[in-house]
Amino acid sequence: MDLNPSEIEDLAALLDEIIPPSPDGQMPGAGELGLASRIVRELGVQEGALEQLRKGLDSLRREAGEQAFAQLPRARRKEIVATVDARDPALVAGLLFPTWVAYYEHPRALAGLGLKSTPPHPGGYTLEPFDESLLAPVRARSPFYRKC
Repeated sequence: MDLNPSEIEDLAALLDEIIPPSPDGQMPGAGELGLASRIVRELGVQEGALEQLRKGLDSLRREAGEQAFAQLPRARRKEIVATVDARDPALVAGLLFPTWVAYYEHPRALAGLGLKSTPPHPGGYTLEPFDESLLAPVRARSPFYRKC
């Protein structure tokens, strides 16, 4: 299950509330970096996470009076996020870690911090992207440890 374009847009606006752009414009907001699609992909591997995200985005829209959350002024979005978070903290809490990881790996965020976007390993070696399918046999295996 994927999110539709308006849900992706609302998610991007929510990400800008989690990590907003700096007032001087040097640091971009998490939503404006286009991280929403990456976060949806990452949440898609967790059972039920996308459904929970969709419910949370629906809550934002209902609180906004059926308007697109992304189209609201920032001050109103901030109020709505606070209201929805007080009622159901799972939405924002579930997005914090993947948002931080994606944000602080993005070249524009690193440049805003004055850091290089090359790997930290000496010599700037480029690492190949990790192939998640390599973990399929391990994930399919039954646990071999004793539950405590």
